[in-house]
Amino acid sequence: MGQGLGTIFGLITAFAITFVVMTFGDFMPHDLISPTVVQDFLSNSDLEIRLAVVGTILYPSALSGPSLGSVIGYGADGASVLMFLAWGTGGLVAGLMSKDFLPAILAAVFAAIIGAFLTWLLVFVISPGFDIGAIFAPGSLLLMEVALEGAIYPAIACVIGGLLGGGITRDR
Repeated sequence: MGQGLGTIFGLITAFAITFVVMTFGDFMPHDLISPTVVQDFLSNSDLEIRLAVVGTILYPSALSGPSLGSVIGYGADGASVLMFLAWGTGGLVAGLMSKDFLPAILAAVFAAIIGAFLTWLLVFVISPGFDIGAIFAPGSLLLMEVALEGAIYPAIACVIGGLLGGGITRDR
């Protein structure tokens, strides 16, 4: 039960930290997140668009391919300090809830992978010309590929955070 809760709370923590930091993005240092990404976030009042911008921050490209932000045309184009901060803390929370090393690592990695799938679905649903029948069309699968490729760095940050959280709370 701790691993499932750790997965859910780790995912929520990563998205919540990024959302709060982006809400106050004008006051954040430029090394943490680019001002153009902050303007993309703050210029849209729709919650769905803001969550999509958060998704582009949390899932950058890792294999020199296109990033989610460059595919959809707004948001972050690459990895940022905020992404590592959010996923490291999300992995830490997942590890704290899991209470051992292996469940902590698995909960943290599952949080990153599930978040990639949820980000893909969100971007797919808010895209112009949304049609549920096109979920397995090439455009949708390209979005899924980019989101899952972008989960490599978050998974690494989550494993480190999960190891710390699982080590802190394991039975001795």
